Amino acid sequence: MKLAVVSLNSIWEDKQANLEEVERIVQTLNQKVEYVIFPEMSLTGFSVSNLALAEDFENSNSIRAIQKLAKENQMNIVFGLMISSGDKKYNSCIAVNNKGEIAGNYEKVHLFSYSGEDSLITGGTQLKSIDWEGGWGLSICFDLRFPELYQELSKENLILLNIANWPKTRVAHWRTLLNARAIENQSFMIGVNRTGVDGNGLEYEESSCVFSPKGEKTEPFEISEKVKIFDLNLEEAMEYRKSFPIKKDRRNSIYRAFYS
Repeated sequence: MKLAVVSLNSIWEDKQANLEEVERIVQTLNQKVEYVIFPEMSLTGFSVSNLALAEDFENSNSIRAIQKLAKENQMNIVFGLMISSGDKKYNSCIAVNNKGEIAGNYEKVHLFSYSGEDSLITGGTQLKSIDWEGGWGLSICFDLRFPELYQELSKENLILLNIANWPKTRVAHWRTLLNARAIENQSFMIGVNRTGVDGNGLEYEESSCVFSPKGEKTEPFEISEKVKIFDLNLEEAMEYRKSFPIKKDRRNSIYRAFYS
């Protein structure tokens, strides 16, 4: 399975400029990969206070543009966008398949109260898996600090994905948590983070990466300024789960008692 992770330097609140860059990157990847993944709030940066940036999920120009791009390039694309549904706004991770169809939309469950995200955005209430090869479990940024979510997602998925705007000041946490989620769930853990400086003055370090089900950092076979291309062998996850079956020792009935 060949996939590209894009450490996009999202231009603050400029959807058109970011969309043009997304289009350029996808076109350069044509026939090289099957999947391409962009960071959280790909087309705007993490501007949760500007609710005018939200787009109606059923009538979104940005989603239509990505659908067209995916179909024309026969590529599966994952990107982030603030969407609206009625009077509610959601921080969403949207997956579009290579036919230009929406394969899934995940609304961020754990909102970052430290930044005030929870006072502006509505938290999602459902986990989301995509039936792409190996199964993909979707998550966004702050979700990474909550391992319960990934235990549930990894029941059906060999690939766990987190798209983020994770600042440089806490990037050591980012790498450590991605590694831990891979190890404890025996899944490929893909983290896609932005770069540059956002409109709030936060700096981001290039830190997009993939960890194997054994917790080993997977090396890309091709690297450019913004893009890393990986070739994942899903048999590795399946075989490792068989040879070292730790999930069978989970005590779910006891865990549920903790939270009741």
